[in-house]
Amino acid sequence: MNLICLNIITFVRMIKLSFFSRLALLCTVAVLLASCHHDRLKIDVSGINVPPVKIDRLEKDMFSMPPDSVYQRDPAIEKKYGKFYTRFVMDVIYGGGGVMDSTYAASLKRFITDKDMRLVYDTCEILYPDMKFLEGGLTDAFKHYKYYFPDKPLPRVITAISGFSSAIAYTDSTLEISLDWYLGKKSPYYVMLRWPQYQFSHCDKAYMLSDAVYGWLKTMFKPVEDKNDMLAQIVHEGKLRYLTDALLPDINDTLKIWYSGKQLAWCKENEFNMWAYIVQKNLLYSTDQSDVVKFTDDGPFTEAFNHDYSPARVGYWLGWQIVRSYMKNNSKVTLADLMNEPDADKILRKSGYKPSK
Repeated sequence: MNLICLNIITFVRMIKLSFFSRLALLCTVAVLLASCHHDRLKIDVSGINVPPVKIDRLEKDMFSMPPDSVYQRDPAIEKKYGKFYTRFVMDVIYGGGGVMDSTYAASLKRFITDKDMRLVYDTCEILYPDMKFLEGGLTDAFKHYKYYFPDKPLPRVITAISGFSSAIAYTDSTLEISLDWYLGKKSPYYVMLRWPQYQFSHCDKAYMLSDAVYGWLKTMFKPVEDKNDMLAQIVHEGKLRYLTDALLPDINDTLKIWYSGKQLAWCKENEFNMWAYIVQKNLLYSTDQSDVVKFTDDGPFTEAFNHDYSPARVGYWLGWQIVRSYMKNNSKVTLADLMNEPDADKILRKSGYKPSK
């Protein structure tokens, strides 16, 4: 409770008023007290000692190499980026074998001289001349992470161009962000790749911070649930989303789950109906993945609901709300406790989760 609220209470106690005046004033105080409710995720991290994030630019190092000097320049990049670079080359550029393979240099040369990849790189240079906006956001997120998990390590952060293979990757303590996934939702490259609209509607700079944090957390916190039914899967996802809340308390939910404002509003308005449908159809404890994916797979909408307004992955959104309710109603449960809790039934039961009509 903050100082303003304490002052209001003291004032009410001291003054003498008629019964009705006092009643009216108490009602006002009740409203003010409600606004004084402490948000457990709004914490002060100014005293947390975390080195400012400095993002290394792998795409700059790669595409600035003279094509005929790949052999000479490449060992320096290998040394700078370590094991991550080996994995990146194997998965993205070479597609097999190791960096010492005789055909590796030729594959790298083809990648950095490819007309389309060069155009993508030039576009990234224009859109992202520096990464200060992301460095600041990640530094703050890492401070929050250290607040909750003081003994866990933080990743090195780099950017790259992955040939549209993946947006976020975490390998060998390195968090990699593929800039070619954030060229803007109107970028012609996504149309050329024949991606559906729902897939590239969030390929924008505004989503990069929350994507990076969520992608890293998803790799760090694997499922510990003791079952594999729908409830366990959506609760685990809810844990990851809540942890993202904790690290990015000021980021809008639309950015965290890739929903438009209308889609998020639809979920809130139809929360009771969605939950009732899943429960009444006996889907909550289904282990049939064909049932689960209907509510957790990406797509333009959730098939069981309104095709015009319902977003995909509403099962994950519901899991997020369950975990939020659980943490709200169990103040002694820490984030570490939450992530280590294997019993999804316990979380649901103690959450008091009951969507209103």
